[in-house]
Amino acid sequence: MTRLPVVYLGRSRLQRNRANLIQTLQMMEAFRQAGVDATLYLPPWPGSLDLESRLRDFGVESSLDIRSSWLLNRRWNARPFVRLYGRRLRKALGVYTRSVQISATLAAAGIPHQLEIHEAERELIGKGYLAGIVKHHRQGLIGWLVPISHAAADVLIRAGAVAERVLVSPSGTKLSAFDQIPAFDPDRLSAPRIVYLGRLSRDRGLDVFQEIAATEIADVTLVGEQEDTVQASGKLHVVPFVPHRDVPTWWERSDLVLLPYQRSLPHADSISPIKLFEAMAAGRPIIVSDLPAIREIVDHEKTALLVEPADTGGWIAAIRRLQNDPQLACRLAQAAKQKAREYSWEKRAERIAKACGWI
Repeated sequence: MTRLPVVYLGRSRLQRNRANLIQTLQMMEAFRQAGVDATLYLPPWPGSLDLESRLRDFGVESSLDIRSSWLLNRRWNARPFVRLYGRRLRKALGVYTRSVQISATLAAAGIPHQLEIHEAERELIGKGYLAGIVKHHRQGLIGWLVPISHAAADVLIRAGAVAERVLVSPSGTKLSAFDQIPAFDPDRLSAPRIVYLGRLSRDRGLDVFQEIAATEIADVTLVGEQEDTVQASGKLHVVPFVPHRDVPTWWERSDLVLLPYQRSLPHADSISPIKLFEAMAAGRPIIVSDLPAIREIVDHEKTALLVEPADTGGWIAAIRRLQNDPQLACRLAQAAKQKAREYSWEKRAERIAKACGWI
């Protein structure tokens, strides 16, 4: 039987600026570079949105096969789509999704697929999907489970998932986007610039940034959409959302990177943040929350400094430590950049494609 291209079923909306869309598009490009022919189906986007321009906004340089379908409307959990395209899905080289809802619909229709897992506690356990996912995995309807952290993998395996078909695959970054960024300059540590890119909210450390700016120990610039209101003042600057293609330029402007994810963040238990890998690729000293999933990626005092999330004094102390020890800051920056090579989207796509038998 002739196999059709891999089908990637997504829930991301092309007109929105979210990390899940960044990851999906970057993985589609990486699959293509790995030699995997794939088609991405997403919910419909406004007619005024130009697909190629939108891809460039996300730093995607390849032409991708992306199609819209109103049948992927969120309230239907892809049921109409699966009914209409069931034959195509069964003939595809593979079917891939990061939506547990779509996975449940595929399994109900008897369509084998692979499922990427991003949120363990909130989604799998909190929304009651865990038992069904493990059942379908053991039956073979879900061939591979691809959690983004060992913490999420542990939840799956403890619930009965087949460990031999659980592939831990953290997020990544596009290393080539950071090739031209100048090396970290320790001479700037006396008055460092701190840049944060992403949604601005208290569970992502907004209070920490505000306190640091109030002490005037550093110049803080927050770039992104405001979930919680923040006003610029003194050493605190606020910049609206910028396209993802501009992210490397902003990391270049940063002397230190702080990622103060709070334990209240809904996916803190299994987090694998793209911006952490970007900061590593940019070769900047990183101070990041001491969370189990973060410790899977960086090592304290080797590739980053880890701080208790809610300890504002601890964040300030970590900044002062790097100011007083520029050699440590340089070692962290260089080690982080070196380790980032393990986390390219291309390597991630190749590992997943090989496991699934697509290449």
